[in-house]
Amino acid sequence: VMGTLLQDIRYGFRMMWKKPGFTLVAVLALALGIGANTTVFSVVDALLLRPFNVREPERLFMVYEQNLKAGFERGSVSVSNFLDARADVKSLEHLAAWDNVSLNMSEGDKAERLLGTEVSPEMFAAVDATALLGRVLGAGDAELGKQDVVVISHGLWQRRFGGEESVVGREVNLNGTVHTIVGVMPRGFALPPSSGDVWKPLVFTPQQIERRGAHYLRMMGRLREGATPEQARAELDALAARLQAQYPNSNAGRTFRIETMVESYTRGPRPFLTVLLGAVGFVLLLACANVANLLLVRASSRHKEVAIRMALGASRWRLIRQMLTESVLLALLGGLLGLLVAVWGVDLMRAGIPANLARTMPNWDNVGVNASAFYFALAVSVLTGLLFGLAPALQATRGGFNESLKEGGRTSGSGMSRNRLRSALVVSEVTLSLVLLIGAGLMIRSFVRLLETEPGFDQSNVMLADIQLAGPRYEGEAPEQEQARGDFYRRLVERVGALAGVESAAVINIVPLSRNNTNSSYVVVGQPVPPKAQEPMANWRVITPDYLALMKIPLRRGRHLDARDDRTDARPALLVNEALAQKHFPNGDALGQRLNFGGEPEEKNFWEIVGVVGNIKHESLSEVVEPEVYVPYARSAWSGMTIAARTTGDPAQLYAAVEAETAALDRDQPMFNPRTLEQVVAESLAPQRVTMGMLGVFAVIALLLAAIGIYAVMSYSVAQRTHEIGIRMALGAQPTSILKMIVGQGMLLAGIGIAIGLLAAFFLMQGMTRILYGVSATDPATFVGISLALALVALAANFFPARRATKVDPMVALRYE
Repeated sequence: VMGTLLQDIRYGFRMMWKKPGFTLVAVLALALGIGANTTVFSVVDALLLRPFNVREPERLFMVYEQNLKAGFERGSVSVSNFLDARADVKSLEHLAAWDNVSLNMSEGDKAERLLGTEVSPEMFAAVDATALLGRVLGAGDAELGKQDVVVISHGLWQRRFGGEESVVGREVNLNGTVHTIVGVMPRGFALPPSSGDVWKPLVFTPQQIERRGAHYLRMMGRLREGATPEQARAELDALAARLQAQYPNSNAGRTFRIETMVESYTRGPRPFLTVLLGAVGFVLLLACANVANLLLVRASSRHKEVAIRMALGASRWRLIRQMLTESVLLALLGGLLGLLVAVWGVDLMRAGIPANLARTMPNWDNVGVNASAFYFALAVSVLTGLLFGLAPALQATRGGFNESLKEGGRTSGSGMSRNRLRSALVVSEVTLSLVLLIGAGLMIRSFVRLLETEPGFDQSNVMLADIQLAGPRYEGEAPEQEQARGDFYRRLVERVGALAGVESAAVINIVPLSRNNTNSSYVVVGQPVPPKAQEPMANWRVITPDYLALMKIPLRRGRHLDARDDRTDARPALLVNEALAQKHFPNGDALGQRLNFGGEPEEKNFWEIVGVVGNIKHESLSEVVEPEVYVPYARSAWSGMTIAARTTGDPAQLYAAVEAETAALDRDQPMFNPRTLEQVVAESLAPQRVTMGMLGVFAVIALLLAAIGIYAVMSYSVAQRTHEIGIRMALGAQPTSILKMIVGQGMLLAGIGIAIGLLAAFFLMQGMTRILYGVSATDPATFVGISLALALVALAANFFPARRATKVDPMVALRYE
């Protein structure tokens, strides 16, 4: 068997060498199909199939707080609720909580901002993690007074400490406090997701434990051996019921939600990658149909060879195996070239995702053409070779060899059967192309609608940079610490505002479209109080007075915030957006009304509305605008803020100057993440942009393959019918009638493909509803426009072979065999 297989392989290579044009076209078509599939598989494998490189990731579960009546499903967990769950829920072992923190590491003359995680030590046991050097955090590290130890990432170890093994035991200054490095994690370890470079013990003070209403932790655990998710869910439901009854002020309406960590952290890219996965599957099927058509054409020219071999005693199975070997060889060559296409494709996809967004995707750093992608490409190549090679092989060996030896190539049943199969393949190519083109058209229209959406602010010429005040001087709730924070940001705004080329400067706690948010429940004073845990929520924005003018967010009614609102003896004042004003004060009487954000009926919790401002898009350009309030910084002195500056020129030129002004105020508080507002808006559109671009590329490939397929079939059909065409012309047929006949037959196939494609697209496009904006999944304009465009391409592909048919000399054609 091995000898005959090697013989088949050698013969297959000789056949490919004899037809280099055919081989090149087939290999290129397959390379595009296999390369596109390998590209998307590489991303899907890293982000969806294996986002966490841990033991049994399917047993890792996230635990959220949810309140469906209040409108949230995956809320943060309070300290006390976490401790209660850790004590009561037995189906989940190693229950751990964490909170992302910003750390300023002071080494020498310059401070560096690091992203860190305060994590309960159980997390390392939950994911079965061990340190590369030293140790991981242990239970003893989570005791008050013993928490000044850290574990660092492999990347930080290499970048700041030169990969020295003596780093274990070294002391570093983090947020003004000396910490000891006790361990270094292996390369690629990034748990919890978005955990950054430093892991600190999560330690709770008695005051934090008592604040049951402060929900800011993330929680996860490993499903105990032998337990089921239903058991864990039942235990959490029982705990939630007890907490609701025991602590109605903080837990009313709150239950727990569990889902696998993989499911939780793949929700963002999943709909986009699912669409791309379906699209590349269509591209591969198109490539298969195209090459199968080419093989059918070549098989027609080899029917006498096949008949002779059968007459000499070759079995049908032997001939089929030979032809399948040839097609698999073609597919393997296409797969080899497809791997190169995939490397290029993955690089393009990586380049299209901004770094800030990539950090939120677990395992993004491992996206690439690795061993899994190689084996995927190999398997797809072999299966593809069998798929597109089987039908031509069966057709070529169909019927007795005597019939094949007598066949003249024009009227035999076998020949007509091949024509029917070629026609079916053309129809399938048109169908698949239309579905891909409609999908790309919908994404393009959706993206254009997003670009046309007004965000509610002016994004041009605005520089942004983040600052996280850390250290004993700034961290805490004492009046002197709040005063220190206020003084720092007030002076920074004054310094940046005085820089050359700066029109205005301000700070805000959370920038629009930055994928971050914070909100608070409230009640309207003087209106019916909603049931507990069903209070409305409003986005909470902390600003300095010039922020709204800087962003050019219009003031609709009332006044802006100013210096009078910073006084501690003044009534708390705030601005609301039009969405909140319309929701509660539809008659336009919002000014002077008060909102209670404290929950208790005390005067200090009542904020007076002094102005109504325009709506802005905060979560995304496709979101429905939510109620939003703007409060003066002096009344809510956050440690982490973003400095914004509107410039007369290129805002990126301001980075160094703002960094210098920040260091001049306090060298231990580094500026980080400098960017422009235009970059923030562009980053928010990155998933749609990449999906649109990839679908567009796939659609162009599909259109090209369909056009080549139609052209090849019609060209072969014309060559087959040369004798018939000659007779028709000899009997007086005009070239125009010949043209109409051939074009009409080709367009009939295209028309059938378009009709089937429209029906298929009507159902398949429903899966894109989640990622479309401003356009229906069955948008008539897209369906009709794409269909007409594809019909024109089909017409062109039919026209040139038909035109060649009209040039046939009747005398030559009558002698043609």
